[in-house]
Amino acid sequence: MVNLTTEQIESVVIDSGMVYLNYGEVDEKDLAPLKGGSSFIVEQEIKDVEYDGMRGKTKGMRRVVTENAYATVNLMGLTQGNIKLAIAGAKVEAITLAITNGTGKIAETEYVKNITIIAKTLGDKYKVITLYNALSDNGFSVTMVDKEESVVELQLAAHYDPLNLTSPIYKIEELDALV
Repeated sequence: MVNLTTEQIESVVIDSGMVYLNYGEVDEKDLAPLKGGSSFIVEQEIKDVEYDGMRGKTKGMRRVVTENAYATVNLMGLTQGNIKLAIAGAKVEAITLAITNGTGKIAETEYVKNITIIAKTLGDKYKVITLYNALSDNGFSVTMVDKEESVVELQLAAHYDPLNLTSPIYKIEELDALV
């Protein structure tokens, strides 16, 4: 039999939450309705520092050599802006807003300052997960099916700032209230 503590119960994240582009900035935008929720992943490559006589993983002799963070959101809103967000390097025609393939270059302006997922807990707190310098890197695919809604899986990857490689690429917070 499992006995749950109040802390365990209150830390349960409920529902799909909301996804924002540039959360907390003047150009903050609620991304779109979601279907299938969202996810957040941190990938780390951990290297064992090998030494003579090593018997296995040794405390203090391991280091993170690469770290990447991703958010995947399942968008229902197929605005031209959301489609452009999904296709790195694509061009948008000024008058018609038609999206076409680009030159292969990804402009610095295509990186989103941040993408933030906010979800509530049973304890009435908020989990706020933010990725910085986000760019879609899984392309664009949409399927349209009779009597169903289209959903676009948008995977955004956090990127290090080349001018400050020690700045965070993600942040996970727990807040009592949203500002």
